Amino acid sequence: MKTEISNQVHHLFACWDQIAGRFQSSSTIALFLDFDGTLVPLQPRPEDVWLDANTRAALSRLARSPRFRVWIVTGRRRADVRARVRVPGLRYLGLHGWEGRTAAPITEDAREAVACAKSWLASLMLSVPGVWLEDKGLTLAIHYQSVTEEGVRQARKFVQGVLEPFADRLQLIRGKKVWELAPLEIGDKGLAVSSELSAIGSQAVPIYIGDDRMDEPAFAALHCGITIRVGRACRTQARYRLSSVEQVREFLQILERDFA
Repeated sequence: MKTEISNQVHHLFACWDQIAGRFQSSSTIALFLDFDGTLVPLQPRPEDVWLDANTRAALSRLARSPRFRVWIVTGRRRADVRARVRVPGLRYLGLHGWEGRTAAPITEDAREAVACAKSWLASLMLSVPGVWLEDKGLTLAIHYQSVTEEGVRQARKFVQGVLEPFADRLQLIRGKKVWELAPLEIGDKGLAVSSELSAIGSQAVPIYIGDDRMDEPAFAALHCGITIRVGRACRTQARYRLSSVEQVREFLQILERDFA
């Protein structure tokens, strides 16, 4: 079953009585969280992002609760996000959920394709001011936050041209002002959360919170859960929304106070 894409998404707190009832009746709550744009504000450079103390405190208490299972599911490398969150007891899944769980290995052909794509794009993007490339080892992120519209069009042509000969080995993952070339084996966040949820049993109430297109597969996979898109109202498969990182922190604090 696929969730209908809609821009008529209710604010989470406006539906709180209904949602709280689901939490109260469940013995296990599976909480899946994106990182950038969800737990922390977006920054031009990923290395400038750190989790604030209040959010860390709420996550720490949730991680200690026997009722909660908590995951961070991110496009970052697993070691990087673990170092920035620093909360024992969480499960950290990097590279869109592939890293840190049992998943298909990356083939040598896919690794070679990523290496070739990196080399070509490093040369091509020199002609597009403002684009910068983030090498994550198994994937390559192309950031274009500070690029003109014409530059974005040119960069998109380069990315599509480089991807074309590797279409049987690589995929393009789209996010906020970023494209990411990744092996097909990486899958997506929907595959990751479905796998993790099945391992703990179908009786858990799942929550997924994310802020961009990279989170849409998880919203679709957890269509019977509490799915939350962060930011302004937009077309999404999430059932609810929160307006900001600050409201996400408030929600986590309510979960910790009332349900942990």
